[in-house]
This record gives sequence, structure tokens and C-alpha cells, in this order.
Amino acid sequence: MIKRLISLVIFLLLVNAGVRIGVVFFHDQQFKDAVRELALFSGTKTEEVVRQQVMQLAQQYQIPLDADYVEITRKSIPGMGDHSAIKVSYAVLVNVAPGYTHRFEFEYATQ
Repeated sequence: MIKRLISLVIFLLLVNAGVRIGVVFFHDQQFKDAVRELALFSGTKTEEVVRQQVMQLAQQYQIPLDADYVEITRKSIPGMGDHSAIKVSYAVLVNVAPGYTHRFEFEYATQ
């Protein structure tokens, strides 16, 4: 009986940790896709406008991003026009288990 209870508690802790970590990586992937699309279709937008749009995307996907960690450079590709290269980096603290928090660091750069 006690062995089953302990096994159930351990199982629930693992499921809880998996869900919490999975949500962070799911939001990260959605954010990366949105930033990639923004970079491709930024056209003639200024760096400040692109930065504001990146920050809006971060808020939309619950990414704790500071504007100081958003780097934007303009690129011109023959036949494709202008677009922005965007580099972002951020870290997320995840409460994996009671009393244990893990820091996940993310860095992404569009081409």
C-alpha cells in the first residue's frame, strides 16, 4: 500500500515536471516561428518597429524577454528584397519540483 502511494507520488511529480517543461519549450517554438516570419516580412520597417513587434510576440507567447537582448540587423538579399536578421536570448526559471527550480536558457538567431 505504501509502496503504491510512493510510486504514485513520484509518477505525479514526473508528470508535473514534464508538463511544466513541455509548456516552456512549446512556447519557445511558437515564438521562434513567429520571429522567423517577422524577420522575413519586415521589409522596410525600422529596427525600432521590428524590436517592438518582437517584444509584442514575446508577450503573446509568455516569453520573459528584455528589449536589451534583442539584436536586429538589416539584410538585403538579391531577388528577395530587404529583411531583418533578429537575434534574441532569454532565460526561463521553471519550478520543476517543490523546492527545485531549473533555469533554461534560449538563444535564437534568424538568418
